[in-house]
Amino acid sequence: MPVLAAWALAPAIMMAGAWQYAEANVPPTTTTTTTTLPPPPRAELATPLFSYRRHPSPIADRVAASATARAVAAQVERFEDEIPDGSCVRVVDGDTVIADIRPDLPLIPASNEKLIIAAVALEVLGPDHRFRTELQSPRPVGGVIPGDVYLIGGGDPVLRTADVPDPLRYPAFNTTALEPLVDQLAVLGITEIQGDIVGDGSRYDDEFRVPEWGDDITNVDAGPYDALLVNDGLIGRGNYGLNPSRSAARVFFDLAAARGITITGAAANRDRPVDADLTTLALVESLPLDDVLVEMLHTSDNNTAEMLVKEIGFVRSGDGTRPAGLEQVRAVLADWDVPLAGVELRDGSGLSRDNRLTCRALTSVLAAAPPGLVDVLPVAGRDGTLATQFLGTDAEGRLQAKTGTLTGVKALTGTQPAGDGRPVDFSVVMNGEGVDDPAVHLPVWTAVIDLIGDYPIVIDPDVDRFTPR
Repeated sequence: MPVLAAWALAPAIMMAGAWQYAEANVPPTTTTTTTTLPPPPRAELATPLFSYRRHPSPIADRVAASATARAVAAQVERFEDEIPDGSCVRVVDGDTVIADIRPDLPLIPASNEKLIIAAVALEVLGPDHRFRTELQSPRPVGGVIPGDVYLIGGGDPVLRTADVPDPLRYPAFNTTALEPLVDQLAVLGITEIQGDIVGDGSRYDDEFRVPEWGDDITNVDAGPYDALLVNDGLIGRGNYGLNPSRSAARVFFDLAAARGITITGAAANRDRPVDADLTTLALVESLPLDDVLVEMLHTSDNNTAEMLVKEIGFVRSGDGTRPAGLEQVRAVLADWDVPLAGVELRDGSGLSRDNRLTCRALTSVLAAAPPGLVDVLPVAGRDGTLATQFLGTDAEGRLQAKTGTLTGVKALTGTQPAGDGRPVDFSVVMNGEGVDDPAVHLPVWTAVIDLIGDYPIVIDPDVDRFTPR
């Protein structure tokens, strides 16, 4: 039996031995390990904890703003030496001053004075104001007027007839025709006037020209003017009447006679009797004020400017005089907070060499005036006194401004779009021998419009320059 048991266990013993042999010859399991080296040590930042570099944006913004200011200043310096000592330049973008060269120097403005008058007229009279010229007389009976006919002036500065050409370099436009006033008499069936044709300019005083102008200002330049003015006072080829109201009455007399109306009296001038029983026969009205201002600023119409001064005085104080009008102009400017130090206003046209304005005052008026002021200014290279200026430049068709010229005086004030389209106001007033020569003032004008065209100069902040080190 023991032998049989041993034989039975033999296979199991042999299998166990084989297994152990195989187990002993199996190679051990191999394990692969990847080692990642630590990053090199970083140097400690030398920037102190409370240094501005810990918050670099504000300082980067300030440095960029300073660099921008220096770049603009460098552009201004390039033309500053070309500006005569007795001159000023101011260029502003709202409250931002782009160029400022003697902005408070009081200077002769020439026709830049008209810019002041136009702005105040828009404020006092309003853009829709119309000037009315009336015919008054005793009530007609059977086509006959039993007495004088009064031609009453309402301050219309552009009342004209078609048969008298305007002799000026820039002829008047947007005018009021006198002929329809006569035609209305024919519609009423008037055949006879038993009296005079009386011109009444009593709305204004009898100062027909500014006394301080002197003899070098002729009737071709300005005057005589009154509340009743026809054809700028011309009564014949090159002839001006001494009294504007009488001259207007004479023109009307001839028009009525030419239409077959019998007039037993003559052309005269006097005020209407305050107690007279008169009726309005006919009237004509001017175009709205903004159209009249277009005419004044495009042609630099001196009579229109002087009459507007008196109209401002009449409307605001009941006193149609130059001193009253200029007092009201100054009051409006003060209400607008226009700096008036050194400002002297002696007329409306700018013909007086005693007028004084500053570049600061002029640009301040542009900023404070009613919205329509820029719209009535001439456009560079297109119309009026700027029709031939700035042709072929970025300002052509874009710049709007008022020119001013006297011997030894050249001025330009207005608005031009900047490089990004925003409106930039400017004023250049030059006083001195020869400044009215284009060779002297055009380089300055060109430098100013180039400065505006390049504006705004933008230097972006470099934040990386100021980050912690």
